[in-house]
Order: sequence, then C-alpha cells, then structure tokens
Amino acid sequence: MNSSVSFYGFFQRINIHSFRMVIVIVLSILGQSQVHATNYYFATNGDDIKNTGVSLISPWKSLGKLNSMMSLLQPGDSVLFRRGDRFNGEIRITKSGAKQSVIYFGAYGKGSKPVLNGTTRISDWGKAGFNKWETTCNSNVENPTNLFVNGTQQPLGRWPNVTAPNRGYLSVKWSSGQNKLSSQSIPDGAKWQGADLVVRNQRWVLDRVPLLSVKGDTLTVGPTSYNISSEFGFFICNHPATLDRNGEWCFNKETRKLTLYSETDLSESVIEVSSMENLISIENQNFIVVDNLVLRGASSIALTAKHSNNITVENCEIVHSGLNGIHFISCNNPVFESNKVFNTNNQGFIFQDCHGSVIRQNEIRKNGLIAGMGANGSNSYNAMVVEGSSNLIEYNKIDSVGYIPLRFEGDSVMMRYNIISNYCMVKDDGGGIYTWGNRTGYPFIERKIISNIVRNAIGAGHGTSDSSRVSSEGIYIDDQSSNVEIVGNTVYKCGNIGIFIHNANHVLVRNNLVYDNGTQLQMLSAGMPDFTVRGCILKNNTFVSRIAEQKIANFMTDEPKESIKLMGVIDSNYYCRPAEPEMIIHCSFNPGEKWYSFDDWKEQFGHDQHTGQSPIRFNYKITSVGALQKITYGFYNEGKDTWYDEKTTGKESLEKIKEDLRGNPVNPVKGMNIRLILSMDIDFRKGVKQKYLFSFDTKSEKSGEVIKANFKTGDNQIVCSKEFRLENTFRKNELLYIPAFVNIPHERVNFEFSNWKDPVWIKNIIFRKVEATLPNPDEHFLLVVNESREPQLSPQLTGHVDASGKGCKTRITIQPYSSAIFFKK
Repeated sequence: MNSSVSFYGFFQRINIHSFRMVIVIVLSILGQSQVHATNYYFATNGDDIKNTGVSLISPWKSLGKLNSMMSLLQPGDSVLFRRGDRFNGEIRITKSGAKQSVIYFGAYGKGSKPVLNGTTRISDWGKAGFNKWETTCNSNVENPTNLFVNGTQQPLGRWPNVTAPNRGYLSVKWSSGQNKLSSQSIPDGAKWQGADLVVRNQRWVLDRVPLLSVKGDTLTVGPTSYNISSEFGFFICNHPATLDRNGEWCFNKETRKLTLYSETDLSESVIEVSSMENLISIENQNFIVVDNLVLRGASSIALTAKHSNNITVENCEIVHSGLNGIHFISCNNPVFESNKVFNTNNQGFIFQDCHGSVIRQNEIRKNGLIAGMGANGSNSYNAMVVEGSSNLIEYNKIDSVGYIPLRFEGDSVMMRYNIISNYCMVKDDGGGIYTWGNRTGYPFIERKIISNIVRNAIGAGHGTSDSSRVSSEGIYIDDQSSNVEIVGNTVYKCGNIGIFIHNANHVLVRNNLVYDNGTQLQMLSAGMPDFTVRGCILKNNTFVSRIAEQKIANFMTDEPKESIKLMGVIDSNYYCRPAEPEMIIHCSFNPGEKWYSFDDWKEQFGHDQHTGQSPIRFNYKITSVGALQKITYGFYNEGKDTWYDEKTTGKESLEKIKEDLRGNPVNPVKGMNIRLILSMDIDFRKGVKQKYLFSFDTKSEKSGEVIKANFKTGDNQIVCSKEFRLENTFRKNELLYIPAFVNIPHERVNFEFSNWKDPVWIKNIIFRKVEATLPNPDEHFLLVVNESREPQLSPQLTGHVDASGKGCKTRITIQPYSSAIFFKK
C-alpha cells in the first residue's frame, strides 16, 4: 500500500473535531517536554552556594560547580554562560542528550562571547640577571606551552634568533643515528646543558628533543623521529641563555623555574601561562551542542571528544591552544561549523577515525607557525586532519599554516568550496590538500576534491642543505593513494607543483585551472613497484606557466619510458607556456630524461591528441650589448673542481679543452662527459639589478635530451637555473641572467647533462652585460577568481582571448568557487 495515500485518506475521513483533538494532544506533549527542560546559568558574579543556578538573577559562578552537578543534567537542558565573562578551568561533560533533546552549552545576555580560560596568572617575579626575571611556578603549572603578557602570546626563547641567517638554523657537521650530532656553530656547548634542541631531520619533520649531555662539540639528545643528518639543521631553545628579546621565556621542568626577558619592570604587567590541559572533555556521550563560546589558552587541546556521537561545535572561537584546537576520536556524525580556530601551536583540529562528519564554514588561521612549538614527527603543524568515512568538508577558509592545511584519509570524503592559502611555512614537502597511504587489503574509494581554491604554497627551505629549493605543492596525492577525483579546482602561485600525483593510481584530474606554479603538473612513479601511477584520467584542464622558468608538466618514472603511456588517458587540455613554447613536456625515465615539443609528445606517447597550446607568445628583447666578460673554464668530477686558466695551465691547454668541448676531429666523441663549470668575472654593483646574457651552442647524439645551466653562489646554492633541449645539430641557447645576490662578487655556472653515457658538444660560450626590456607577465595574463558563493562578473575583457584563442565578450560571469584565465596579445 502507498503510505502517502493512506495517510491522506486518514485525514479525509476524520472530522474537524477529531483533528482539533489530535492537535491539542501533540501540543500538550511538546509542552510537557519543554517543562522538563532546565536552563542553568553561570556568571562570574554568581554564587555556587547561595544561588539556585536556574534563573538569570541567581546564577552559579564556577566550572567546578558545573562539574559537580553534571549528573543532574537531562536531555533538553541548557548550560548558559554570561556573555562578557571569563571562566577558568575545565568542563567534563558526562551526560548525554537525546536525538530531539540535546544538552546545550552556550551563552546568554549581550556582549562578547563568554570565555573558557585555561591560563593561570603568574606573579612574584624577581631579577635573574640582565633584563631577566624569574619565578617559581606552583604545582598546577606542569608544562606551560604558552605564555602571555597583557594578553599577547610571547615566543619561547631560541638561539640563534629566527631573524638570523637561514632563519637561525645551525649546521650539523657530523651525526650518528637519532641522538648524536656535532656542530662547529656552537661556541660553548656545555653552557646549554638542560636546553632543548629543535632538529629538522627531513623536510617534512621537525623534532624538539632534550639536550641530554655535551662532550666537546658532540651533543647527545633525546631520540628524533628520523636519523639526524648533515643535510639539515637545528637550533637551541628553552634555556635562559637563549633569552635576548622582550617577551622570550623558558621553563625548567626540574626546578619549575620560569624565566622571562623584559626590559621593563613586570609589576604592572599581567602575565599568564597555559595550565589547563583541556577546556572541554567529552567521552562516551551523545547529542551535545557547544555553541558561542571562546576556548582560550589550553595547555594541550581545547576540546576533546572520544567515542561520542552527534557532537556539535558551532560559532565558537578556539584560540592559543598549546597543542591542538580540537580533537575528535572515534566519533560518529560530529558537526564542526562556523567556528574560528586561531594560533594553535600544532594542529588546528583533528578528526581521527570519525564518520559522517560535517566540517563547514570554519575559519582556520595562523596555526603551527612557530618552529619547535608543535608536536614531533611528520603529521604535525597542520590546520586540519580528517580521517574516516563519509566526511564532508566545505566552505572553510584556511590561511597561514606551518605545514599542511587540509590532510585527509578514508572513504567517501567530499572536499568542496574551501579556500586555502599561505602554507608550508615551517616544514614542506606537503600540499594544500594532501593525502597519503591506503587501507590494508583494499583501497579507499570515492574521494572528491571539488571546486576548491588553493594558492600561495610558500615552502620552507631554511634548515636544509638546499635552502633555495621550494618543496610545496597545491594538491598532492601521495604514496599508495587511489580513487581520488580532482575536479574544477583553481591552483595558483604554489612554489613547486600545482597538482602532484606521486605513486598513486586511478586519479581523475578534470576541469582544473592551474597557473603560475613552479611546475603546473607532475606525475611521478618511482620506488614503489607495487604502486605505480596507472589508470589516471587528465582531461579538460588548463595549465599555464606565467614565466619562462615555470614548467608545464613533468612525467617521471623509474621504469622504461614506455610506462609513461600507461599512466592513463591524457587529452583535451590546454598547455600554455608563452615564454618557452617549444619546451612543453619534460619526461624522466630509466634511463635518461628528455624535453618534448608538443608535437613530439603527441607522436611519441599518443597523449593529448586534442590538446591546445598557448594563444600568445612573449620574450625579453635585447636593446644593447656590452663587452665580453672573462670566462674561466673548469670541470667537476667526483667531488673535485679542476680549473683551467691561461696563467696556470697555458693557452694551448685551454684551447685544447675548448676544442674537445666543441668536437675535436681527432677525438670527435670527447665532448662534455663530465660536468663543465665556468667562473664569471661580473661587475657587481650592490643593490643594482644588472643584466647579463649567457649564450652557447650545444648538440647531442639524440634529440630531446636535456642540458641544464645552474648559476650558483660560492656555497653551492642555486640562484638561477634553466634547462635547454638538445638537438642532434648545433643549436643556439641563451639565458638572460639577473644576479640574485648582488653583493657576491663571483658566481659560477655548472652544466649538467641528462645522459652521462653519451657526450654533448658545446661551443661559442659567451657572457656579456646587456640592456634588455623584460616582458611584464601581468600585461599578458588576467586571472579572475571568484571566492564567493554568488556568481560574479569579470572585469572588462576587451582585447583578451581565452585559452583557445577565442576573443572574449566585454564581461563574463564567473561561477562561485571557480576561475578563468584570459590572455592579452
């Protein structure tokens, strides 16, 4: 029987009197349920003993009182805190609501949101040296993770300061395993006894460990997550000797001494430290709502919910948590909506093994930005970590993050309409939206990344041996991931790669706009033979390189080059590289690497038969040339530089080297089979951007191979790099070089050839000062991004074309959370 028909027939058959009786009964039931619901009021001027707590004029005062009467709460009850008040301590929620009658924790009255505070005021400061003050903390302050002076968070003391070169990271001379290192950068190692070391031992790992002992220049520390390496650096923190700036502080766990650096007397200052581990704790409870509260200054996590269902946190502000803002563990149907999460030391929030979550319209800013204040290991300093199934993440704004803004794992995850910006600022080798790993036995399914805006992946090269390298991606699908849809996203201004598919399979990449990233697209399959890149679909995307140094796409594998054909279906895209239109696709395989022109790429691999190229081209223009600069030739082999100069090696030896490089008739296969290095005499003028034209002719036995010219500083940092495609006849190459470090008198060029088994020939090497007119990319590209929920009109588009070369209307409509790019010839 059709139930809707039966229900309708029932109402046809009853008379009006019976209908009225039904309404009366329903209203009576609802009225009775409301009668039993109780509001409990709390205000800082209340009284826990004399007042009843159940009326506005008779509120209770403390969270201690709330915890003591928690057992009285019934489904439908509300606990209300007066706006403008501040309550110290923790709420331990030990009662559940019901599906239609939640237990509600919120606010009443007018004014700012009530604050649940996790700090303790510290006083009794005494002098402890020049501008240093000291006090002893009482027993309720176990391990302060934040200190505030007059409400402002202060930095933990560190040496060297973050303003020092390389962001204050010291170099490691020698290391052993996970707990020993030595450094020539520490003048007096013994004085740091009792300090902590912050050690960067991978690009994605930062560990803070105690300094256990010092012997000479060898430091023994607590174990780090990975082996300590000379490729990474460290700094010292949490010691009185590190304090040299206003507000810097340290805490000795053994003596319980808190030391603060201040140039002024502390008697007029309000100084607080975080002392309460959690502010709200929920375990094994259901149907709870937390609304319109400020959770401030927890020493660990502001709100935890474990093994609880239907927990809602909305309209709250979670600020200055010592570790994480929110942590849900094994919860079903949690809702986290319209909240602000600011200034956590580690993670903004974590949903761990949670299912049916709704994470909507939150603002997450400035999380995980202080090196050494977050948790150890790889999964730290993030804004949002979501693990589980059937989770919805939408309309969130995430800005300024130490590492990854949005990390996800699990089945049936929908991430849409999120705006992500400014991240990988403390650690890198991460993405704005990132996933890694898979479930044992069978893969995760139905993971969707739809219509998000991801921009400004900054990168954190400090504390590494290659500080100029940027390793920050837009959307990053990492090892062993599968079944991900990346559709309709806008990814731009990311330091390294826009969309990165790494040892992942069955990834759909469609209708995305990827612009102004170091490389727009990279698919890398290496080191995991059981998880190669296969079954991917890349269609209807627009990839645009704003400047010549940016690549369109890298396809890389440790298998033979034929495996690139097997990565998936790649077609109907736009590849726009107007400053370098001949070098579109870069491939690396076993053995070798090659640059492919657009036509060669289509012919060799069968991909992109319906793909288009840039509708415009532009380049610099040389307006005048100066005299030739002196060049000193040399070679790099097995870690050693060998230089050849007329004064030291003689003119004949130098000419013989040049002859071998360009092709000696007696020994025609000589060429450049080790790395050629050149030293330039450059007329540097500090602060003046001078221009130099570096040109040379090259050829190789096989077309498509690659030679790279790297301009390096004396300490081997690459300041300018460009790759050149080789042909089997001599071809002229040139690079307009504008020195990056104008106060360094000498820089060198290293040539690197992709195929060391065969020679490459090089001649007519010229380096000279020039005057040149540089193209302004902003005059050629117009990116329009709509970050709102409503359609918006673009600016005037007169004179612009789209990626297909079609002329544009005066203005067009940009749909919500989407974008468009236009080109001006």
